[in-house]
Amino acid sequence: FHGAEVVVADVSDPASIRQAFKRPVDVVISCLACRSGLARDFDAIDYQATRNVLEAALENGSKQFILLSAICVRKPELPLQLAKLKMEDELIRSGIDYSIVRPTAYFWVFETQVPMIRKGRPGFLIGSGEQSQHNPISKEDLAEFMVGCIDNEERRNRLFIIGGPEVPENIVTYKQALLTVFEALGQEPRLVSIPAWVIRAVIRVTGLLGHVSRRLGVFSEFLKISLYYMENDMRAPGYGSMTLRQHLLESIEPSAREAQSVRSTS
Repeated sequence: FHGAEVVVADVSDPASIRQAFKRPVDVVISCLACRSGLARDFDAIDYQATRNVLEAALENGSKQFILLSAICVRKPELPLQLAKLKMEDELIRSGIDYSIVRPTAYFWVFETQVPMIRKGRPGFLIGSGEQSQHNPISKEDLAEFMVGCIDNEERRNRLFIIGGPEVPENIVTYKQALLTVFEALGQEPRLVSIPAWVIRAVIRVTGLLGHVSRRLGVFSEFLKISLYYMENDMRAPGYGSMTLRQHLLESIEPSAREAQSVRSTS
């Protein structure tokens, strides 16, 4: 945040947000998102908190609102997607100039199993891990695109679906991504496939128990999202230059070499 003034506010509190908007604000870029939780948590952040920011921007006289959404809202089935879609509609009807960006999967989605694999555990797939294809996008390329929407007449009052580069090494299945993780760590691939019907059964059970245990309810929503991404293609028009393979090899390999060096000297 070099050169920026950081103002802290509680996005769930409209009064707190208005306080953050005391000075004139020309453009708002909202990347608010709830990465895990119950249905009410997604609605509280992806819709209500974002709506609070939009209302503060309207009161402030802001000229443009740039919203980070997600590609998955084009086939809305889950609370996360419904909350995001509701916010998109709210923004479009607000009257402020807008740009809505729906990116495909982020790189971190394919890195969640790195800590376990690093410890020698296998990588886990739902089904074959080849049911869907993705061209994930880096946070740097996504940020560049969103900032590029500012005062850009060609991106005014439009919705954009974007992914990372559409090149062979960035059009991947979950299985291909996990194999690259093993490669980056210098390990022989070990994959375990869990049938989709087993995941659905666990979702049903944890969903029922979620009424008495928040932890199980959150786990149920996590499995729903994981299954959705495993079974639905998330390819989008390409943007940027960083590929998932390049990112994994550059971000994982150095730490793997460092760990191996520590073991060899101990």
